[in-house]
Amino acid sequence: MSQLMLIVSSLFLLFIAGNAFYVAFKKYEEDDDFSDGVTFIDLVFGVILLISEKFAPKKYIVIFKTLSFLFGLIIFGLTVLFWLLFTS
Repeated sequence: MSQLMLIVSSLFLLFIAGNAFYVAFKKYEEDDDFSDGVTFIDLVFGVILLISEKFAPKKYIVIFKTLSFLFGLIIFGLTVLFWLLFTS
């Protein structure tokens, strides 16, 4: 049962990390909006975009993409940590 939960949680976390990497590497268009709040992921990226716009209005896209990439790395690292902890 614990192996099944590990696989399910890994798939969920890797989906979030993949979405973060997609946002970080895709070409940004001016009409992109991540603040519609439909899902948890959209809400997280909406908050990151809002923070990026407030702190650096001229170059907020670079900061937004960097924060999205770091968020993806953190979630991916959490997935790897789960595998290391629960498969030993």
